[in-house]
Amino acid sequence: MLTKHLIKPLILFIFLFLGNFVIAQTAYKVKDIPDPKKNGGGYVSDPDQILGADAVTQINNTIADFELKTNVQVAVVVVNDFEHDKEDFDFAYELFNTWGIGSKTSNNGLLLFISKERRKYRFITGTGTEGVLPDVKLKHIAEQNLIPAFRENDYDTGIINTLNALGEIILKPENKSELNQFFTPKTQKSVGDIWLPAIAILAAFFGVFGLINRQAKKLPKPDPKIKSNYEKPIITGCVFVFFSTIFTIFIIGFSAPKLKLSYIPYILFGVLVISVFFKYMFYISNLRKIHNDDKNYLEAVKAFNQKNWWLVIASPLILFPLIIRLFNRSKNNERFQSILDSRNQEMIRIDRDINIEGKPFLSDGQRKEEVLLTYDYDIWQSVDHKEHIIKQWPAETYNDYLECPECHFRTYKLNKQITTRTATYSHEGQAKIINECSFCKKTEFIRWVTLAMLVESKSSSSSSSSSGSSSSSSSSSWGGGSSSGGGTGGSW
Repeated sequence: MLTKHLIKPLILFIFLFLGNFVIAQTAYKVKDIPDPKKNGGGYVSDPDQILGADAVTQINNTIADFELKTNVQVAVVVVNDFEHDKEDFDFAYELFNTWGIGSKTSNNGLLLFISKERRKYRFITGTGTEGVLPDVKLKHIAEQNLIPAFRENDYDTGIINTLNALGEIILKPENKSELNQFFTPKTQKSVGDIWLPAIAILAAFFGVFGLINRQAKKLPKPDPKIKSNYEKPIITGCVFVFFSTIFTIFIIGFSAPKLKLSYIPYILFGVLVISVFFKYMFYISNLRKIHNDDKNYLEAVKAFNQKNWWLVIASPLILFPLIIRLFNRSKNNERFQSILDSRNQEMIRIDRDINIEGKPFLSDGQRKEEVLLTYDYDIWQSVDHKEHIIKQWPAETYNDYLECPECHFRTYKLNKQITTRTATYSHEGQAKIINECSFCKKTEFIRWVTLAMLVESKSSSSSSSSSGSSSSSSSSSWGGGSSSGGGTGGSW
């Protein structure tokens, strides 16, 4: 019979034994090892929490300093055990190449893999790291720093001292030429290399804008009553450029390892190319507002393009509207070709910049169709003013309207939504769907619709932590490096 004073120690012993047994049974496969780059952006994978939190932070900072100064990537993986049918070399080698430690072009990665239960350590080096850290040197560093501490179960100190010893080699000034021979260090371009091209690009494009603005000042003031089919895409495009620029700046600010400052001139060039395109479109839009007469408008655009053909060099995007206009040339030539009166004499086309309303030739309904851009009307008059012919051409919004069943003009809009009660944060709104003629005001009620109540936008606050790493220079992924099997290992 067990006495009461022996029961508690026995239970504690069994608990500790089972706990150690369970831990010992944790045998990781390569795919099960947490990638620190995907879990906070550090360099240490310690799924069994063998290392202390302060040690993980110190190790991450040390390795981040290596990467910042030399571009070398170091990974530290510490586990209790790994799959039993593999040796430590095979497992670490597969892990190195699975993650792709180091730069893809330089293969300058280094992996330190440790198995506590098997009492094994293994260095795996990329092909670009072997010259600076040969197997013999790594073996010596491990025997002097890692193994003595590990035999005392002080894994924190062993790894920290080992990394410090590696740093003395990697960061030594006199080894700079040797490092550059095998590594591809992060080269920082000078201020002039980045900002001089950026300033030159800005100056060139400001000159382009200045030339366009100088010509725009010579134009008459646009008529605000005249619509332009360019306005909506221009506004949409400008909003897109604005938010794209803000997004790009955000990405540069928070993804510095991926997007370097040297990219600024290229990004700036792209933004300005798009800006010149929209500046061109603004000018064309103003020409549309100035000229109510389509023929005068097209001739003004043609004259501007002939004079400013070089804008295509500043913004190749301008080629698209030029090509579209080229395809429409045959249609326009047919439209403005002179026609003959009853006496077989050429008629004169009425200039709609002079006679905007088309009086007395156009009816009020026809003029309304022009205002809505469903039809364009060309008015031809004989020389003796005794005859006239009106030609009708579908315009930009032709497909948005139907012929009104009442007045028979193409001014009938289907499914037009009219708000009768505005939605607020406290109650829903209401609107009616109708078919309506913009000319004779014939209205056909379709149905009532409910407008959803407004909802206040709630900005979700998210806190980002470094999960044990205070390094801000760590990127979110490895560089795609590989190893040919170099390195060394041992036991303690």
